[in-house]
Amino acid sequence: GRTQLPKICFSELPRGLWLHLLQRVAERHISLADLSRLQDWVKSGPYAPDGDWYKNFGSFKLCGSGEHPRTVLTKDMKAFGKEIR
Repeated sequence: GRTQLPKICFSELPRGLWLHLLQRVAERHISLADLSRLQDWVKSGPYAPDGDWYKNFGSFKLCGSGEHPRTVLTKDMKAFGKEIR
């Protein structure tokens, strides 16, 4: 049968990756409303597609690969991989 996709992992990120994500959030002037949407999405336990992915939150895009988020882009930057709806 089809194997279960891994959940996107936020709780066990290496410290350096967390700091990178937080720094990008600060630099990209992300709205509190969109950060709240991100938090709700994380709590919902989203599944990670194979390979590269991104999720559009309006004022920013969260990009990742497999079960790990990797970076934050502004809404105008090109994201790679599969869009998570």
